[in-house]
Formats: sequence, structure tokens, C-alpha cells
Amino acid sequence: MPPWLRRLLRLSVDLSIDAAIIVLGYYAGLLLRFDGEIPPESMETFRLVIPVIVLGYLAVNWLLGVYRTAWQYGGMGDVLNLGRAVLLVTAVITLFNRTRAERDIPLSVNLIAGGFIFMAMAFWKMLPRLRVHPSIHPQRPGAKRLLIVGAGNTGQLVAREFLQHHDWEYRPVCFADDDPRKRGKRIHGVPVAGTTQDIPELVDRFKVDVVALALPSAPRARIRELLAVCQVTGVPVRMVPGLPEIVEDPRTISHLREVTVEDLLGRDPVHIDYSQCLESLRNRVVLITGAAGSIGAELARQVLRFQPAGLHLLDNNETGLHDLAQELRRESADVDLRLWPASVTDAEKVERVFRTVRPQVVFHAAAYKHVALMEEHPDEAFRVNVLGTRHVFRAAAAYGADKVVFITTDKAVNPVSAYGATKRIGELLVLAMAERSATVFCAVRFGNVIGSRGSVVPLFARQIQAGVPVSVTHPEATRYFLTIPEAVSLIIQAAAFAGQGQIFMLDMGEEVRILDLAEKMIRLKGLAPGTDVPIVYTGLRPGEKVREELVAEHERQLPTHHPKVMLTFAGGRVPATELEAEIDALAARLDCERDEFLRALHRLARLGPAGVPSPLPRREPGDTGTA
Repeated sequence: MPPWLRRLLRLSVDLSIDAAIIVLGYYAGLLLRFDGEIPPESMETFRLVIPVIVLGYLAVNWLLGVYRTAWQYGGMGDVLNLGRAVLLVTAVITLFNRTRAERDIPLSVNLIAGGFIFMAMAFWKMLPRLRVHPSIHPQRPGAKRLLIVGAGNTGQLVAREFLQHHDWEYRPVCFADDDPRKRGKRIHGVPVAGTTQDIPELVDRFKVDVVALALPSAPRARIRELLAVCQVTGVPVRMVPGLPEIVEDPRTISHLREVTVEDLLGRDPVHIDYSQCLESLRNRVVLITGAAGSIGAELARQVLRFQPAGLHLLDNNETGLHDLAQELRRESADVDLRLWPASVTDAEKVERVFRTVRPQVVFHAAAYKHVALMEEHPDEAFRVNVLGTRHVFRAAAAYGADKVVFITTDKAVNPVSAYGATKRIGELLVLAMAERSATVFCAVRFGNVIGSRGSVVPLFARQIQAGVPVSVTHPEATRYFLTIPEAVSLIIQAAAFAGQGQIFMLDMGEEVRILDLAEKMIRLKGLAPGTDVPIVYTGLRPGEKVREELVAEHERQLPTHHPKVMLTFAGGRVPATELEAEIDALAARLDCERDEFLRALHRLARLGPAGVPSPLPRREPGDTGTA
């Protein structure tokens, strides 16, 4: 059946039923007015005028959009609109009837009929909505009993949708909310049974299976507090999508998302100076090395928002480059995007790329980063992280780049690993190039990023999912964490105001004990650490510290234009000539014995300002770095 014919049949049915309701409404009004014995003259007048009355009601319903309303989703506003239509026609008929000297149909009949017509039409039209009400359709057997934290707009929307969709897997049984005005009230039949501090008691009283946090606008610190309260209960915790996500895709409301490590850490979103970042990148040619990695790919996504004249992505992972390019072109089809499958260790290829591209801004993120693996192969760490970095820096200076941003790590502070040592040498190269180049060289230093390939968070998630013991290196091991988008936003912000030879340190927030993080991730699954999921200690791997350091002893931090970006200042000058000579000497010994190469690498990393070696790195008990 054609769609237009289906719509016409549906409209015909609606009009016919409404006409019948109007006729019955007036007939019922006459019966009530005359106690069941309608005078013949009134009945005769009724037969004459009822077609006109029916047409009047139907016409006004049409004009006010009653027949264009999707009543299966109808609400109070739609019922009020129907009431306006009925009231308008009833008032016109009543006023017209008052002008007649002889009234065979009394005025009261119009009012009685109008009330009946409104109630009958409203009931009939809202019937599709009423059919899905939970009092008519009980929740499916086995539905999980849900406690909703937050009885605001998002919470009530979640409760209504879960109650109406009885085939979904959750059934709301109570709310927890700190607003005293809501205490003891019922929302969609679900009681607001207590405050957020009462969550453990409510879980027991209502036999709750899952707790859902419906507080999308709450500060991250508040979310972290609530998660701590919820973890005591031993039941799984889920997060409700925010209203913008629900509006964009209504199906998301049925999928309560897992609590992420970002939620656990409680870091608020980063705000950057958009206009300053736009000024630094708009209509500029940008080159990103290591573009297929976690940081590089997010850099490409965020740089694209600042309307560069061209975006060039370099990486030796051609599959990663291809996939990233597909994603970026969906976001911005008109961007001048070029891919360069190449390794930064290939000096000739790097030089050729720079000669062709002539980038104005370079983000150098290409690096080998896995600490334990690089400890086994320090020669490869040096080849990529030092020689590759020097190739990029030299090409940028030779072809007139305006600014080069080197991505470094907190492991470069008093390094005890090959990876940290190579990154510290990269920082020294930044300082050395700054002394002799018109190109601005700067570095941005930060710690662990959540969710990057090989990081501890995805590892814990996989182990918990598989039901195998969670492996922690050391009971007192601590780390600093940033989300990938947060780190990249601050890299772009630092790059916008960076000056020659400056090294910035991002605000890493509070130190996180890895054991605490593992236990929280286990509890969020409704499991007990040590009982349901064992925790085993594997010992620190080569090159790892118990605690990371953000600033070296000889460095001090100064504030910048952004509260989450600090300038790291050491003073003195880097002996550029000696540094280059030492790098060349070590490059000539790439095939020497591993331990000997490691010792030479760490000596080079300790080459401080003014040619004075920096102090040997401090060691915490249990540190296993080679120096």
C-alpha cells in the first residue's frame, strides 16, 4: 500500500472516531440534562445541528494540528492543545446559542458535551501511550533493579524511558538525590528514597542490582566522590549519557555506559584559549610525525578543528595512517590532507618530506615508548628517539619551519630507563637547536595518558574481563595520568604561546596509586578485589620507577598564560657542539654490547646545561633502572 494511501486511511479512521465521540457527547449531554427523557423538539434540533457541530470540532482540530500529532509519543502539551481546540468550539457554540430567543438545546448541554468530548478524545488519542505504561505491562522477568542517582531532568527521563520500555534490561526502583524538596516524592511512580549518602542502605533495602549515575553536568570531583560511595555497595555502577547525547541518538539511553578511568580520576574537562590556538594554526601548514599513534592521531583530530591550510601526517604505520585519514576526511572533506608513510630514522626521506611540504608548524610525536621493550633494545630507542628526532629538527630548521613542538615525557626527569634517557636527550636537542636556529623549538612534557596502546588501564580492563588475575608491578607504585584529549589540548595550547627553547610541563593532577586504581576498576564491575579477581605483584620491570618525577632537582616551574601549563626553567646553556659530538659518537657504537650502550646512553642524558653532567638520578627503593 502506498504511504499516501496509508496516511489517508489512518486520517479517515481518526476523523470517524472523533465524529462519533462528538455525536455521543451531545447525546449524553441531552440525556443528563433531561434526566433521560429528551423532549421531541430538542431531539429534532439535535438532528439538524449535529452535522454542523461535528464539522466545527473536526475543522478546529485540523487547524490546531491535532491530527498531525504523533500520539504514541504524546505528552501534556499535546493534551493541552487538544483542550484548546475543544474549548474554542464549545465556547463559540455556547455564545451562538445564547443569542437565540428559544433554545431547544440548553446552554448546559454544550458545556456537558464539551467536557465529555475532551475527556473521550484525550483518552482515545493517548491510548497508544497508555498501552506501554508499566502498570499495564510489567517489566520482563529478570530485569535488573536500578537505583538512579540524581532525580533531575536526566534522571527522570531515564526512569520514564526504562519504565515505558518493559523489554529493556533495567527497572528503576528508587532515586537518590540531595535536593530536600524532592525527598519523599515520586517521579513516574518511582520514589526519591534518600540522599546520595544513603546509597548503601538503599541498595540493601530495594535489593538493587545496578546503580546508575544520572548527573552529566556534575563536576568530575563530585562524580569521583559518588563512585567512592557506590563502590562500598559491591554492585556494578553505570553512567547515564548526557541529554545532548540522548537527543543526538535516543537509543543511547538504553545503553548505560561503563564507568571509565576518567570518571574514577575525577579530572574536569580542560578549557583552552580557542582564539589563541586558532591564531597559531589557522591557515598554517602543519606536519605531525608519529601521526598513527595515540597522541599523534588525536593531535591530527584536534588540529583539524583549527582550520590549517594543510595537514601532513607522517608515520611508518601505513594502515594506521590510512584509517586515520578516512576518519579525518569524513570530518572535513575539503581539508588538504596528505599522508607520508616513512620512518623518522630515514634522514633522506625526512629531508625530502620537509622540502616538499615546507611545514610552518611541526608536532614531533614519533617515538618508541614502551619502557621495558626499549630497555631490551636501547639501540633502537636511540635510533628512533634521538637520531630520528635530530633528523626532524635539522630538516625543520633547514626549510624554515616557524615552530617545532617536541613531545616528551616525565620519564625524562632523572631518567632510569633507556626510553627516559632518549627523551631527555631530545629535550637537550631542543635547547641546543634553540641557540642556533630562527625556528622556535619547544617541548611539552607530560606523564601517562589513559587508554594509549600498551598502558596499564586497558591491560587491567582486559584482565578483569577475562577473569584472570590483575597484575600490578609494585604495591606502592604510583603514576600521574592524563586523558589523551586533555593532553593534546594542552599541547596545542602550550604551542600557541611557546617561545624559543622553552620546555613546558602539563598539570598532571594528583598522583594515583596503581593498586588503588586496579581495585576500583574491579569493584566497578561488582566484583571483590582479591576474592573474585586476584591481584598479583609481578615486580618492577627494567627501567621502571616506583614513583615518577615531574621536575628535576635543578629545574623550577614558572606559571604561564594557562593554569594547567607550567614553564620548566633550568638556567644555563646546553653545550650544543659537545652534545652533537656525543650523539655522533654513540651513533657509531649502535652495534656494541647492550649494557655498555645503556651506560653510554645514560651518560649522554646527564649532559646538563653549560656542559656539566647532571647529578645521577635518585632511586626509590625497588627502582630497577640501569644508569
